[in-house]
Amino acid sequence: MLDEGAVLDTFPDSPVPTTALADLEGHEAILTAIPITAEAHGGREVSERVLVQTEAAAIVAVYEDDGWTVDHRITAANRDSGEVFQEAMLRAQGDSSLVESPDDTEP
Repeated sequence: MLDEGAVLDTFPDSPVPTTALADLEGHEAILTAIPITAEAHGGREVSERVLVQTEAAAIVAVYEDDGWTVDHRITAANRDSGEVFQEAMLRAQGDSSLVESPDDTEP
């Protein structure tokens, strides 16, 4: 089993290039590794907020001045991986409106 510390240790001490997330998905223990937000920096796309999902958990990690930290951890024990991913995406959006909740739609 791969824990979040091992995943975050693979990240640079800076926002992570989105290509590195795609490479991380190639690891057999990683189900999903995607940028939540990304921006162009020095000719490449980097992300300061990412979602990484393994069989055991999904984490939303955020890069701040002092490095990478886990903002949210969603345990996958006895849960469908799609359900865990959906919950992680809702948590990942934070205060932004990346995903509309059903209550936000107008009639």
